Amino acid sequence: MKKIYGITLLIFLLTVCLCFSASDQGHAPPIPPDIAIESPDQSLPAQAKLLLGKWAGRWSGWKSTLGWDTELYVERVEKDSARVVFAWGEYNTRLGSCHCDPNWVRVQNAKIRYSDSSATLEFYTPKLRPSWLKRSHTVTGSADEVFGAHGKSSGRYSYKFVIDKDDPAVLKGNFVSAGNSPLSVKMKKIEQDKKSE
Repeated sequence: MKKIYGITLLIFLLTVCLCFSASDQGHAPPIPPDIAIESPDQSLPAQAKLLLGKWAGRWSGWKSTLGWDTELYVERVEKDSARVVFAWGEYNTRLGSCHCDPNWVRVQNAKIRYSDSSATLEFYTPKLRPSWLKRSHTVTGSADEVFGAHGKSSGRYSYKFVIDKDDPAVLKGNFVSAGNSPLSVKMKKIEQDKKSE
């Protein structure tokens, strides 16, 4: 009898795990139609050049249930700025306060700051919902940009990504939502920038 009970319990646990595993997949980030990774100016700091390319990872934090797949395409870098495309998969918060469908946004003017060995990439987007994005999917990425109706700044999300010369294969990110809910991610470069090699 104990053996039957044990087998039944094991089957139940495996079923639960498979259900969670299946729901963990969600919808992957869409591939934007016109990604263009540009060759960097060779006079740029090494940290800036390391940012170029396609990065992928999964956000995690206390409000996320099963993770949030994301991709970051760093298309162009200059000394103090970058053009990036941020794409995300389906996302649900633990408390159900946000359900975001897969989508993407191009940030024209993400800021780059430097320390001795690292570069920090920072930008802002509207809420990750279709009704908040412009038809062009393009935002400036500036904290001064107004999102929402009636001229009020609303639903701004902030992003910060750091790369270190001593660990160039990892891009560490932080995300803060309009409700001040933080998430973090460790992204890996999944597609090298062929033009800059």
